[in-house]
Amino acid sequence: MPVALSHAAKVAATFVDTQTGVTLRIVPRPTVRHAARAYASQVVNKWDAQLVGYQLMPCEELFDVQEVQLCTPIEQIISRPGRKALCAACGEEIMNEREVVRDGITLCRACAGQTYYDLPAGYWLPALPQVATV
Repeated sequence: MPVALSHAAKVAATFVDTQTGVTLRIVPRPTVRHAARAYASQVVNKWDAQLVGYQLMPCEELFDVQEVQLCTPIEQIISRPGRKALCAACGEEIMNEREVVRDGITLCRACAGQTYYDLPAGYWLPALPQVATV
């Protein structure tokens, strides 16, 4: 199962075989846009020619594939597959031990304030459940 590791503003993807640990980084070859046009010389529009060319090109001409090693162990990235919890605030399912427990309440990272995105104006998050104090 592919796992998104991070966003580095590059057109590349890293895939990990979680059984063997083999990790491959796949990146388009620097000349791929120009090369694609040769496979679709009948197409006038540059964008369409690239689209058609990519579909016809052999993978070896499209991509460079490198075996790499992760800086963070895959076990730390995916935690424990199959573990599930429910967020007490929004009700969404949380996978692979990514929940945050705050004052005994299980929250997803978004409801715990650890988002990687901003919500649109006017969107609301459910109120957090109140913790009874004794």
